[in-house]
Amino acid sequence: MKVHTIVRALVFGTAASAYVSPRIHLGRADSSVNSTASIGEVEEFVPGAYIVELDDDQGAEDLYRTLAGEDGVEVDHRMNLDSRLFKGASFQVKDLGDHNRQLFLSKLRDKPLVKNAWPVRIVKLGMPQATTNGQAKTQVSPSRETVDKRQLMGNDTFSPHVMTQVDKLRAKGITGKGFRVAIVDSGVDWKHPALGGCFGPGCLVEAGYDFTGDTYLPPGTPSPDSDPYDNCVGHGTHVAGIIAAQIEGNEFGFTGVAPGVKLAVYRAWGCPATSTTEILIAAFNKAFEDGADIISCSDGAYSGWAEDAWGLVASRIVEAGVPVAISEGNDGGNGLFFPSTPATGHAVTGVGAISNTLYPVLATPGSFSVGGDSATNHEFVYLSSTPAFQGAVQLPLWSAGNGTGDACSPLPDSTPDLSDKIVLLKVPERSQCYPIDQGANIVARGGRYVMYYAQSNLTFEEQFLYIDGIEGVAIVPPYQGAQWLDLLNQGQTVSVVVPGSNSTEVRLEELENNVSGGYMTDFSSWGPTWELRTSPMISAPGGNIFSTFPVDLGAYRVMSGTSMSCPLVAGVYALLAEARGTTDPKVLANVISATAKQLVWFDRETAHSDIIAPVPQQGAGIIQAYNAAYSNAILSVNSILFNDTDNFSRTQTFSISNTGAEDITFDLGHRKAATMYAFASGTDVLRSSNFPNTIIDEWAELSFDSAQVIVPAGDTANVTVTAIPPSGLNATLLPVYSGYITMNGSNGDSLSLPYQGVVGSMLSTPVLDSSLVAVVEYNTPVPANKSYTIPRPSSNGTVDQSIVPNVLVRPIVGTRILRIDVVALDNNTMPTTDFFGVQIVGSLPGYPLLFASRNEVRTYFNGLLADGTVVPQGSYKLIVSALRVFGDLEKADNWDIFETVSFNIQYSS
Repeated sequence: MKVHTIVRALVFGTAASAYVSPRIHLGRADSSVNSTASIGEVEEFVPGAYIVELDDDQGAEDLYRTLAGEDGVEVDHRMNLDSRLFKGASFQVKDLGDHNRQLFLSKLRDKPLVKNAWPVRIVKLGMPQATTNGQAKTQVSPSRETVDKRQLMGNDTFSPHVMTQVDKLRAKGITGKGFRVAIVDSGVDWKHPALGGCFGPGCLVEAGYDFTGDTYLPPGTPSPDSDPYDNCVGHGTHVAGIIAAQIEGNEFGFTGVAPGVKLAVYRAWGCPATSTTEILIAAFNKAFEDGADIISCSDGAYSGWAEDAWGLVASRIVEAGVPVAISEGNDGGNGLFFPSTPATGHAVTGVGAISNTLYPVLATPGSFSVGGDSATNHEFVYLSSTPAFQGAVQLPLWSAGNGTGDACSPLPDSTPDLSDKIVLLKVPERSQCYPIDQGANIVARGGRYVMYYAQSNLTFEEQFLYIDGIEGVAIVPPYQGAQWLDLLNQGQTVSVVVPGSNSTEVRLEELENNVSGGYMTDFSSWGPTWELRTSPMISAPGGNIFSTFPVDLGAYRVMSGTSMSCPLVAGVYALLAEARGTTDPKVLANVISATAKQLVWFDRETAHSDIIAPVPQQGAGIIQAYNAAYSNAILSVNSILFNDTDNFSRTQTFSISNTGAEDITFDLGHRKAATMYAFASGTDVLRSSNFPNTIIDEWAELSFDSAQVIVPAGDTANVTVTAIPPSGLNATLLPVYSGYITMNGSNGDSLSLPYQGVVGSMLSTPVLDSSLVAVVEYNTPVPANKSYTIPRPSSNGTVDQSIVPNVLVRPIVGTRILRIDVVALDNNTMPTTDFFGVQIVGSLPGYPLLFASRNEVRTYFNGLLADGTVVPQGSYKLIVSALRVFGDLEKADNWDIFETVSFNIQYSS
């Protein structure tokens, strides 16, 4: 392959806007490792720490003796990672001197007793969004009407449960009893009354372990113990409530999806919310060995690939018979091909997020009276804002503009003295004015207090009004503002009592989500994987979810993320296990996929009833628990993959099994979903399109070997489907097409099978472009022959990164191998290696980077090579190369290879 020279005219600053900075979280769900840092920095890996999988007849001590005897490397044991599915350990190299991670990994993997090895990666918990409408104070007191209604009716009216048919299973008495759900997360506040209030045998949280302790922050030392209690992060407590919150001790009268289960909680993140892959593997191993029937983990790291140690363990657990649900990630704004690992793992259930049909709000109650009837008080709810009412205030309302002007302009001279009134204001459109403008106009007329009303239910959130003279601000829902305006327009006097910031009483207000409710959230991460596998597999409510939170942090909270949809699916798995009498992951995954309900496309503003949301966004659709529990038909697969144009698999066969006592005739059909371009059009370089991607009015055509299929009772029948991909598309922009094979049964069963494919070639899609690779100063490419005077590198020293050459790489797509190699331009005696006709003296530390994402990478070169060699002073250039998706690493034309400008290195000492 030709080596392309990067031209100086490129300016990275102009291209940067097309790229989104990577998240920093665990391997995000709702959460990923900071790939903009230097590859060798501690933000990504624990220096000198490794995970190894060993041969079955070998132990960690055998490896340690081998390393000491053959390589002179002394190590300290870190963690035992043995389980029935994974025999391994993690360890720390004692003397990091001139230690090089990639070189050492190569040596490890060459050891006969080692199956595989990985560096210990640091993973940061991606906390989902906590909405300002959703945090209780230290004491909660719900409306008795809400509690009594739910408890006295004896049925499940919790909106996420109604959306997913959980309510129907609960009406039949199915609660997941007899099954254990393991939660790998930040721990749990098991003292919470709605979570049983105790820990150990006989309690709801009957088992678990703390792998970190409160203060653990890598690369420090964890302080494990047997109690997974958490009162500092709260993520795991929210997850636990979604799965199994109890009605007893629950002020708000809701329950989890499966309140009959028992929980085992494994704390993998302490208060700093930072962990490592070794701890996560240990947690998954222990959950499996302790007898988990289902495992739920609400986090991950964006990569788009399935291969890493954590994902490997998760996949093996599924293969061993335990369903594993993982949150898909909260990067929906980044468009297609952005799923997280291990949600991308083989057979793992990756879960996308849907917006709740209701908008729950934890609000403070106040009261008001109308006219002179001060004896008749009516309750209202409000959110305290900034600045908060410091003490109780009882004053009449005065409306600025009666909903029209709302104090965006100076108030007229006829305005009364506002010092003894609460000014009722609509939250302004930003095109009209800002709250600070309203505040200034109100203060000019003596006003001290403001009561906002939201423009819509979904904007009922805390307001901030920073202006001298304003002493108290609050906000009420739209309906309350409308009622008060109507009364004021009738000439009525409305007197309001605001109890102030000392009030600890809270009400749960559930407003209608009449905009995004019931549609996919815009934050839910999209598939497919780089191998073109379906991800997510299924979706569930994850936007605006009310659940438990540590008592010390308020006891309840509303949060949004795929972290919330994942445990709901884990709870449904428990319900299905009880209803169907099996925890077989394949059976359960295939049945929830086949019985899911497809959602229409929602573009953040409008729902399009004539367009089905793409499979890479919603997977099979929203989980329908009742249909999954009682379907007599089970499919042999949960999706069909037609692959890309190069590897197109035109005709495929799947089977339908009939577990019922009567024959079923299925009518076969096709439901088309939106076809979307992965890349933006009209750009000089391929750039991933951000949400919402461009929709194309072209779809695949499907045909079947027969329009009907009869499946005898207790038997199986095959269905063969043939696809014709959509035509007339720009294949360079990688259009992803998808849809659903429908099967309507004579017994009333209605099944569907998602499919997807790509028009275009993954192999022909470049990973790199000359405009996206350069030696830079900040984000601007440096001129050729720039000289750097830097300290001579030492094995344990640090260097000011602003004075050394740094290379910035912005991949277009992911790559299994990303290399950055050094070429010496002076005549020197350094040995070289041929890389497709280029003579390299070595790689930069940390390279080659395996299974890289499309996040940008910035790497610093301080004169040290990956093998520990310090290059002599002189002139150099870098060769940046990446293997294309589906590429053969032995073929030069399957690589993108670019060279940077030359630069000079001189040592100051």
